[in-house]
This record gives sequence, C-alpha cells and structure tokens, in this order.
Amino acid sequence: MRHINGGPRRGRPRHFDGPARGRAITGTAVLSTVLLLTACGATGGESGSAQAREQALIIAENEPPATFDPLQANNSTVDEVARPAYDTLVRFEEGELVPSVALEWSVSEDGTTVEMTLRDDVIFHDGSTLTAADVVYTLDRVDRLQIGVSALLAGYESAEAVDDTHVVITLSEPRAPFLSALSRLYLLNADLVEENAGDDDGQQWLSANDAGSGPYRLTGYTPNQEAVFEVFEDYWGGIDGQAQSVVFRYLAEASTQATALRQGEVDIAMDISPQDWEAMENEGFTIDRADTNVQLYALFDMTGKGETEQAALREALAYSYDYEQHVENILKGAGKTAQGVLPTGMPCHSADVLQPAYDPDRAREILEEEGIGGVSLTMTYLEATAEMEQAATLLQSNLADVGIDLELQAITYPQYVEITADPESIPDLGMIYTFPAFPDPDAVLYQSFHSDNIGGGMNFGGYSDAEVDELVELGQRSTDEQERCAAYAEAQDIIAEDHAALALSNPQYVTVVGEGVTGYAYDPAHHQTVDVYRITKG
Repeated sequence: MRHINGGPRRGRPRHFDGPARGRAITGTAVLSTVLLLTACGATGGESGSAQAREQALIIAENEPPATFDPLQANNSTVDEVARPAYDTLVRFEEGELVPSVALEWSVSEDGTTVEMTLRDDVIFHDGSTLTAADVVYTLDRVDRLQIGVSALLAGYESAEAVDDTHVVITLSEPRAPFLSALSRLYLLNADLVEENAGDDDGQQWLSANDAGSGPYRLTGYTPNQEAVFEVFEDYWGGIDGQAQSVVFRYLAEASTQATALRQGEVDIAMDISPQDWEAMENEGFTIDRADTNVQLYALFDMTGKGETEQAALREALAYSYDYEQHVENILKGAGKTAQGVLPTGMPCHSADVLQPAYDPDRAREILEEEGIGGVSLTMTYLEATAEMEQAATLLQSNLADVGIDLELQAITYPQYVEITADPESIPDLGMIYTFPAFPDPDAVLYQSFHSDNIGGGMNFGGYSDAEVDELVELGQRSTDEQERCAAYAEAQDIIAEDHAALALSNPQYVTVVGEGVTGYAYDPAHHQTVDVYRITKG
C-alpha cells in the first residue's frame, strides 16, 4: 500500500455536504517530489506518453479534498475521491436504492434491526477478502469518532458479524433514512486500518492512504495539483473498457478549466462558467445539464444575538431579492427559482410552502411598519464560486435599494465551518449550498434545520424550533410514507414562515465533457462527483 503525501488545503467553494473536513495531509518534500513524478507519468506529463494520456480519464476540479479518509464523505470533495477507491453496501440508481456489496437485506417489523447478506467475492486492494467483520468495524469506527458521515447514520447502536457474509445492524429506534444513508458508508479494510490506527483511529493514516476495495486504487497525490488512481483489475464488478488511470486535476479557476478542456489536457470539467459552456457547446463539447436536489441558501443567524433575530427584518430581506434575475442572468437559465425549503424534486416537497417573490415595495413597507432602519449586515459566501459571487453582489444591490447595507466577506468552506461551529460567531447571513447526501427530505430538514446539528453540525444558521425537531424526528421514525410526508410538510411550513433562510435558487448541474468520453451521468445521490467506473474512454 503506497503512502500518499500531501500538503495544506484551500477550502472548497462548492459544497454543503458536511462540516467535518478531516486532517490535512502532511509529509516531506522528498515524498512530494516522488509522487509528483508518479502523477506526471500517469497522466502523460513530461515523462509520460501519448498512449498513457489516451488511457487516462482526467477530471478538472476546483479544489482538492482535505483528506482521503472516507469517513468524511459527507463532504463532496472527499466523496469524489472515495467513490473510485471504496465500495458501499448499497447505492442509488435512478433514485432507487439497489444492492452493491450487500446482495439483499431485510428490516424487522419494529424498524430497529437490519439484516444484510454480503457478496463473497469482494477483494480489497491488498488482496484480502471483505467480510462482515469489515462492515462492523467501519460502522463502529463512524460511531466512535462521531464526525463526518456519523450525522447521516444517527440511530446506529451496534452491529454483529454472524458469519463472513451476514451482518445484523441494530438501531436505537426506527429510522427510515438509515438504509439510504448507508450509500455514504464506504467500507474499510479493518485489519489494514487497525494496523495503522495510531492514536486517532486511523484518521491520520487514512488521510493519505487507501484501504478500499473499489475499482481504482489511490496511487499518487501531488499537493494542490492532482490525485491519481490506477485501475484495480480484481474488482468484483469487473473491468471492461474503463480508463487505466483516473486523475483529479485541481484547477481553481473556471477559465483555466475551460482552457484545459479546449487543449485536451482534461476530459471532464464541472466548474465551467455559463459564458464558457454556452460557447463550448458550439465547439462540439457535450454539455450535460441535469436537474438537482441542490439549493443555494443565504442562512440567517438564528441564534438571537444580532440584527437578524428580528423576524420582520428577515421577512423584508426575503422580499428584497430578485430571484428571477438570479435564474436568468446568473444561471443563464440552467436552473429555476427555489420553491421553499426543499427542492421540488425531493420526495415530500410541499407545493404549498411559503416562497416570497421579489417585491421591494413590500420589503420597504415591512421595514417602515416595524421601525427598522439603519441596518448593516455581514454575509459570508464561498470564494471562487461564480454563482455565489454574483448572487452576493445582486443581494447587496437589492438590499441597498430598500435601505439595508450588506457587507460581503469571501471565505473558504473550512473557514465557514470553523466560524459556524461556535454559535457566537455565526455571521448575519451565510451563503451556502445544501448537497443532500441521498434523495430523502431528512437529508435537508434534519441535517440543516434540526437543533442537534447546531455548533459543529450542518445547521450552520443555528436554527432551533422544538416543534420542527419533533416533526423531523417523527419523519425519521415513521415507516409510513404518508405520515412521513405530512410531518415533513409541516416542518417545511414552519421553517419557511420563520424566514430562517433565503432560498435563492435550485440550480441545474452543468458538466462539460470532452470528445471520446462516454457514460458520464449526473448522480443526484453524489452531487459534484463523477462515477468514474461508469465511464469509458476512447
């Protein structure tokens, strides 16, 4: 197993899967140099060849992951590099939960026991066989560390390996989203991780090493430049036409990614600006536009410590934003206006939920009636994110029209996570995406609006409402879909009427794909990642 060296990270300006970023990869300059040469050779650099480039799938990304530990795969940067290297028990296919390492499963009548039968032909990259003991170890490690995907797997109590291919999972209470959440549980080689556990349960070691059984194995990382994976020929799913190597090349600027695509240096790019992808479509590139369960929010500080504790001020701001201009001029039509707290494509979305429209006169009326004036607010947004940058400027202009001063602060995602971990430092507004980890309303309503997740969780605005908590918990416990949706609909209404957030947009996901690449498809269960196993090259 090769050790992958790395270095400091910039924050990723694109995601809202979760706050835990893992420890940054560190190492010596000598190892960095060695791995730099490894990466160049794999991708057709100065020491590479035209044939190596033809056999490599190169994907442009705007920022590297903070860790390669799949425990942090609730974050899209980590999820993207975990998918090639690791397997999961279940996965989503066209919105349906389907088998992966788990061939079949059953849930007890009381909803607290899950029995799974596993494949017997899954091989880890070191040659050992994956068994139920590895599943138990992976679940227990998540439970011990209580970071990353642990927020998705709430309710886990214990697991038992009955034999090599049968595992029984016990929950503390019925939890309808639990099976869906297992799609983000990447299975670890227990013996390998235990050998390198150190004093942090293997976090440091896994931040730079591969302990998976996926179709590709991690073989090189050049700090802030690229991560390299090589095909694993013994993959249980078979290898047939996949690229011999997969490279994630980190190019921060959208214009740089566009240039790299045009010059044939990368095959797929997911951060191209609308101005560029419109032109590139005319140049013969494939422009993949996909509807998403992602929304862009400006989350208010709901802790009661600042100006935004005033419900009337939050309501006025909700009527101040030009949502239609956002879709037309910022997204260039690649998306739609948000319709409440949940995206419209999410199960249990309420069509009747409150969604203010652009009405500056109404905003001024509210401010005047409540005697609110001379307000100055600060909003953070994630740097190098085109939609956010333009939306922040538009909101600033819209608020100036109604007499509110908005100061903008561009920060990185890790910085945002850090400041919101302390409720006392939550900004007046924080612009952020929600990237639901799976297509279930719980992935938004629990993760982003339940009080359990204030201070270090994904409830970045510090929203707390006892009734919302109860409704969301009812939705989690119930196995009746009608009852679940009724509870989630009521929770949506309360959150919307509280004006806890500005729901700014429901963007499409636009990917630009180069010539010779087939099989790419947007996956709503893994937003902003590429399922490289499904892609063929040439």
